[in-house]
Amino acid sequence: MKNVIKAFMPTGGKHCITTSLKQILGFQGFSLSEEMLFGIGEGIDFTYINLENSPMVSGRSRVMDFEKTLSTWLGITIKIKQSKDYDKVFDTAIKMIDNNQPVLAYVDMPFLDYLGLDNDSHFGGHSIVLFGYDDEKRIFYVSDRDNSDYPIRTPNGQINKDYHLVPYEQIQSARSSNFRPFPANNKYAEFDFSGYQGVSKAAVLASIKNVCEKMLNPSANLKGVNGILKFSKEIKKWSKFDTEKLKRAGITNYFMINADGGTGGGIFRKMYGTFLTEAGEILKNNSISKIGERFIVLAEQWDMVANNMWKLSEASNQTELLNDMSEIIKNIYEQETALFSELQNVIYN
Repeated sequence: MKNVIKAFMPTGGKHCITTSLKQILGFQGFSLSEEMLFGIGEGIDFTYINLENSPMVSGRSRVMDFEKTLSTWLGITIKIKQSKDYDKVFDTAIKMIDNNQPVLAYVDMPFLDYLGLDNDSHFGGHSIVLFGYDDEKRIFYVSDRDNSDYPIRTPNGQINKDYHLVPYEQIQSARSSNFRPFPANNKYAEFDFSGYQGVSKAAVLASIKNVCEKMLNPSANLKGVNGILKFSKEIKKWSKFDTEKLKRAGITNYFMINADGGTGGGIFRKMYGTFLTEAGEILKNNSISKIGERFIVLAEQWDMVANNMWKLSEASNQTELLNDMSEIIKNIYEQETALFSELQNVIYN
């Protein structure tokens, strides 16, 4: 049997989960920008994660926390479900598609061949949309971030397909993966839009307040602005890594920071800055919009770090490169501390 949801229109985007949500909301008739979804979902964050294979940074809130927060502010229900039995998960996906419901599924990226990632570059928090299947060819129709008018960069070169035809076996491996960080574990989302209330001023205001609080007063030194400062110190220690680990750290963190990795640019700072410019208009507060513009400029410094990450495996003097990045990151720490403090003052005054 074959079934493709004809009314579903795959679109490209900046960040995997906001791209997936934008498409599913759009399918329901609700139009919101990725930046607005990211902002009111309190997506901006920072965490330094010291994994054995490679340390990595994350510039967004934890998988599932974002979806929960977004659903609260939009008045919708997003239930994240999972099962150890992949056959059950597979059957559910087929039934949802047959019922004209695109499936937001979480996957571990290196198992999807079209992304061209190293086998050890595990990230199970990536989201895609399944909107069709073909039992005879044993393939799913998959919408990811790339699109014919939205190319993205992968280690194997640029991709820009409106959708991908992915073998059942690859989807099973990607969905069933339990590799850290953020193991996919067959997670998928079910939606109820009956209570949708759109973007309110109260939601915008509260989301900004909450972001300022978690960035300036993080729960651990690995997080928020404290985490950025720690990153500036820890990166100097990378000089002790062997060649392969250093290369892996460079490539991994390039994609965690640069727009090619689905951050929208500058480890999500560009997306959040754009959200603040939109928020400033909604709240009739020009100060918020101007802070947003400064976040967009700050994103360029993060991209400098990303570009240096790409060079790590090729540099003749790696210690010097790591020291240079350390200084840039320390400067970013100071700027982000100042920006979030100023934003907090504007919101409360």
